[in-house]
Amino acid sequence: MKKEKLSLEDPVFTRAIEDVVTREEVEMQLAGGTQLRVKHGIDVTAPDLHIGHAVSLWKIRELQEAGHKAVIILGDFTTRIGDPTGKSATRPVLPEDVIKKNSQNIQKQIEKILLTDPNLYEVRKNSEWFGRMRALDFFQLLSVVTHAHLISRDMFQERIREGREITMAEMLYPILQGYDSVAITSDLTIIGSDQLFNEHMARFFQEKFGQHPQTIVTVKLLPGLDGGAKMSKSLGNYISLIDTPEDMFGKAMRMQDSLLIPYFEAYTALGDVEIREKEAALKKGANPMEVKLDFAEELVARYHGREDAARERKKFITRSIWKKNEGTGTLQDVSESIPEIAIAYGEWDVAELLRTHFKLRSNAEVQRLVAQGGVSCDGTSLDPKTRTLTLRRGMIIRVGKKKLVKVA
Repeated sequence: MKKEKLSLEDPVFTRAIEDVVTREEVEMQLAGGTQLRVKHGIDVTAPDLHIGHAVSLWKIRELQEAGHKAVIILGDFTTRIGDPTGKSATRPVLPEDVIKKNSQNIQKQIEKILLTDPNLYEVRKNSEWFGRMRALDFFQLLSVVTHAHLISRDMFQERIREGREITMAEMLYPILQGYDSVAITSDLTIIGSDQLFNEHMARFFQEKFGQHPQTIVTVKLLPGLDGGAKMSKSLGNYISLIDTPEDMFGKAMRMQDSLLIPYFEAYTALGDVEIREKEAALKKGANPMEVKLDFAEELVARYHGREDAARERKKFITRSIWKKNEGTGTLQDVSESIPEIAIAYGEWDVAELLRTHFKLRSNAEVQRLVAQGGVSCDGTSLDPKTRTLTLRRGMIIRVGKKKLVKVA
């Protein structure tokens, strides 16, 4: 069912938003009453998306519900080059079969969020236009862009200062991403704030090709779970859209307390009034763990439903190191009282680890206990298919009902 017209005062344009380029143009688009083509390009280097990627997708979903059309570009061609954004070095080129499989997996994840009505949803691959572009056409594209314009990008300036190389392919990436908007006649794009340079390039090209320049809405890039760099699979500080309810809940509970309110705003559908109430409660000394449980439940509910979310909350409280104070009813962190055990960090065979340090007598006993959910790390039960485990300092390991230790 089509909603009333959106305005710049609606959460889609205010919540977790970094910038709107330009506000006046977006206001005119929203007031115009015509269907907008809302572009969102996705790199297909990895097979899964994380909740950081999904911020833009949920906003595009709101625009779909208002009658606008999502145009998703799977960057199967540009993935062969690699977006240098945030990268300290060039990366290896993926084989075409891997890119194809990643594209298929990512499209399935996108369709868990976006409406797939053909009137509101379109999926394109940029190999459609770049794969058949003639060399002459490409050089004509290059002829309107100066070296000074490209090299002004912050990422490139940083590499130059540090004496690191920039390949010509990487320098051309903003041109390719910019032309994507021309190819699909983009009216508006919603993208991470790190892509602003590339999307300004799109506006530049659209003017050159006689199109009205797209407007740009950038979403904030939040730190990953550890409070450091943005979410990244290589850093292990992310929550994947394909995580199980248990994994998603467990990862959410490991986030830094300082990220609670920004995470609520960006990653959940909880109303602004409720978020402000939680923010006020935290300022007055509320237990962050209680609020974190609320966040984890809201997150899991968004992707797996309320029933799974409520179940994971109950399981986490029961199995984890957070215990309810019978007197006050609040959760307390008892991790400091957990005995430490000296185990070498790094990768361990699960069976060897449990036999060596937890006195399980045989592989059969290990398999049985793991299958029963009797072995967990940081509150998440081991999958019976797991064969290896990477230990790190501070990891909480539970074996059976009574054995609970912290890796020293």
